[in-house]
Amino acid sequence: MTLPNMIQPINTYLRPIDTLEDAARVMLETRLDVLPVGDDQGRLVGVFSRSSLYRMILEKLPSHTSIAAFVKTEAVTTQLERLDHITFEELEQVVQNSQVGSSIIIDRERRIIGILTKSKVVNALVESKNDLREQLEAILQSATPVEESVVRIHDKSVSKPYHQATYHWEHILTRDKSMKLLISSAQKAARRNTSVLLRGESGTGKELFAHALHNASKRSSGPFVTINCASVPEHLLEAEFFGYENGAFTGADRSGRMGKLELAHGGTLFLDEIGDMALHLQAKLLRVIEGKEFYRVGGTKPIQVDVRIVSATNAPLEQMIVQNTFREELYYRLHVITLSIPPLRARPNDILLLANTFIKQLNPVLETALTGIEESVQKVLYHYEWPGNIRQLRNVIERGMIMAEKGKISFADLPEELLGKATVIHGKTIVQAAEKTEIERALRETYGNKVKAARLLGISRSVLYEKLKKFQM
Repeated sequence: MTLPNMIQPINTYLRPIDTLEDAARVMLETRLDVLPVGDDQGRLVGVFSRSSLYRMILEKLPSHTSIAAFVKTEAVTTQLERLDHITFEELEQVVQNSQVGSSIIIDRERRIIGILTKSKVVNALVESKNDLREQLEAILQSATPVEESVVRIHDKSVSKPYHQATYHWEHILTRDKSMKLLISSAQKAARRNTSVLLRGESGTGKELFAHALHNASKRSSGPFVTINCASVPEHLLEAEFFGYENGAFTGADRSGRMGKLELAHGGTLFLDEIGDMALHLQAKLLRVIEGKEFYRVGGTKPIQVDVRIVSATNAPLEQMIVQNTFREELYYRLHVITLSIPPLRARPNDILLLANTFIKQLNPVLETALTGIEESVQKVLYHYEWPGNIRQLRNVIERGMIMAEKGKISFADLPEELLGKATVIHGKTIVQAAEKTEIERALRETYGNKVKAARLLGISRSVLYEKLKKFQM
């Protein structure tokens, strides 16, 4: 995600003469915690934050009250043309130093262009980190034996080859009975040399199962090689799969190259997203499974190979067979044993187990000090559908940890897609839950001193006591 693409355009903005009712309506429509305030020409004069709205509500001001007295004039701004030169780290520091956690994007005449929120920066940093991780894994997976030996010469501490499985059964965390039965079946399948087909939605952990199957097999000392049939362009997939000889095509290495199939000899070949493999390659893979030999691209000498194939997909293979986009013979060869991994929404008792595990794992990585998740947020996590499954849950927890930094993950740390689904929590509206969260934070920051907490919230001590009684705190 580029920096200009992170800007949220502002179609409307507040004016100092606008009322409490106007501000509440715009905040509800835009779902922004901070709104720019401009003059009649659209030039920035300040910002109006959710905390300012909260203060006006607590003071029981009439809905027609002007927001002028609650506008913060010391707004953090970033000029639009500067975004072409600023780095992620510099921008993160700008937003971090903002009292309202946002930077208003303006032009040279201070006209309001858009807003850049802390959550946008955090999401972009997480996304760029994940992209870098995927690129690194792709580089390591595509490395030839020669490249691997060069690494070992320069780094004596590297004792394991790149093509090796990482995860074991103990890495698959669950309290769910159906998952435990599935793992038991997978452990039995691991002891045989049979092909295994892993099915399940994206993000359910199919790759973890593939790693564990290999590590629990008799081939565990051999290589574990992954090829993602969806990520490699179709015209390159055959060379990636079978390798190629010198001069096989324009741009080919002079010495040729081993393919993933050859690299996996004596071990396991994991075919991820098998449903995206082209039909002509499906036919060649079928011949390899049946004859245990293949030819490199441009080669004339058959190469014998001994591999166990584990494949994974979330595609409807049976429907694809009817549509003639997947070979029926290959389907029956691949799914001798099929393991269907349930989505996260079907195993809700695992949600908090996984979430708390992610917090423990990520605290030292993110340099945060999170101790858990607030009870009301746990309810939201439990009832959310999780279309992205475990991968989405991990990203939500990672984002929440970055936003919270310490203590417990609260409503304020959740992304919009979760807040949009959580209309009522324990009989209280989101507004009430957010109000309780702000009071809890104020008490934590003042170490339970109610006088200081009331001052931090901008309310009187008597009002704070009323709120504490209301929320049974």
